[in-house]
Amino acid sequence: MTTLIKVGKWLATVLAVLVLTLYFARAFDARNMPELGPEHRIVFEHEFDAARETGTDWLAYLAIEDELQIELDQIIDKDARTGSQVDRYSAGSLTYPGNYSGNWNRSYEVSVPLPRGVAVLLHGLTDSPYSMLATAQALAGAGYNVVVPRMPGHGFAVSGLLQARHEDWTAAVRVAVRHASQQAASEQSLLIAGYSNGGLLAVDYALRCDDIDDLPCPDGLVLLSPGLAISPFAAVTNWHAAISWIPYFEKFKWAEILPEVDPFKFTSFPKRPAWEVHKISKRTHQALSQPDQAENLPPILTFQSVVDNTVSAPAITSSLYDHLPVNGSELVLYDINRESTLLQLVKGVEEEPVGRYRSAAPLGYDVTILKNRNPSSVAVDSWFLAAGEVEPVVEETTYSWPDDIYSLSHIALPFRIDDPVYGDGSVRSAEDRGIVLGALAPRGERDVLLLTPNYFLRARYNPFMAYQEYRLNRWLDEI
Repeated sequence: MTTLIKVGKWLATVLAVLVLTLYFARAFDARNMPELGPEHRIVFEHEFDAARETGTDWLAYLAIEDELQIELDQIIDKDARTGSQVDRYSAGSLTYPGNYSGNWNRSYEVSVPLPRGVAVLLHGLTDSPYSMLATAQALAGAGYNVVVPRMPGHGFAVSGLLQARHEDWTAAVRVAVRHASQQAASEQSLLIAGYSNGGLLAVDYALRCDDIDDLPCPDGLVLLSPGLAISPFAAVTNWHAAISWIPYFEKFKWAEILPEVDPFKFTSFPKRPAWEVHKISKRTHQALSQPDQAENLPPILTFQSVVDNTVSAPAITSSLYDHLPVNGSELVLYDINRESTLLQLVKGVEEEPVGRYRSAAPLGYDVTILKNRNPSSVAVDSWFLAAGEVEPVVEETTYSWPDDIYSLSHIALPFRIDDPVYGDGSVRSAEDRGIVLGALAPRGERDVLLLTPNYFLRARYNPFMAYQEYRLNRWLDEI
């Protein structure tokens, strides 16, 4: 026994030394990342946090954003910052937010006459309210008054993500829902829609709304690429905090330090927000594992690509849908383009998801899969399996895969093909003075650009957005 204890202590010591060696190796390696700019270092004094919720209504929340803009302008002079045509903080840049139809980095509303209900839309991590614009327009077209809040830490400078905590995000959701519940038609229907981390926040709110006396529970949820399960490494992303407060290791706070070239989404990424998402995700999974809590969830409509490098697509089924009551929920999946000439280069090609869901039937929810009509055709069919049924219904659609897209991506689902920022660049108006990031495909030698080829090659728009809006409208009519 004494020998075993000694061996155990020796192994523990070796493991500890190995972990510390790797830890400091990563810390020193972080010093080789690009230099931090003012947008990485600004500490905002006026940003909303959970402690301010009680005294903050919607108008006060918008006033906070005015203050944040003033703070940003005091630190970064947009007129003096020149030298780059893709610097979002330079007024002369092609990615300056002011060059687009609106600065969608801030909260906004869309109102309609004779609304049938209200909707609160929640954007994702590092994103801005712009990512919910197409969905907001679709819901407004369906008769909803729409409220789209900016999550704390977003929209102005990426350093804000170092300050934001998950409690601030959930408090901002409540501010927006409180405002929406005071709008016309709020007694008819409340819908909450969320993209990526916003989807996680939507589910979190629906699970906890019964504990909030002055706020309603939603009558339905719409989720786009919901971040129900992220990388397991998120659980250790905050380990940097032990030494990153030391100026010498300041860059260790960051997973990526990159030029901020996107007008409505941060390019750099600090480690702290991944830790905050992990905490919400863990809490949500614990709640969903309790049948009495999951049973209280409203009908949910989810759109998800079967391949997603940001969140776990299978977890949407295993962690959420398999726990839902039979209440009219639906899962819409986008399969990969199995006709693509690039399919042979795809790592670990997934089996067609139709087999997985058919073998699991009958299910307690509807499943729709958009898939190739056959392996030699880019035409797309809709494969539909109704809740409680074992035989699917297959219908032809008018949609087909674009020649240059082999799959959708996590970031593609909310954007139309004609989006002025993330579209394919085929539709441009005279008012569009900015660059179309979705159409960029620069070529040259590798390891030259600060942004990797992954940044440019990732699909940024959804060629099936019209179908997505059709499914959304049909679902709204049924719940």
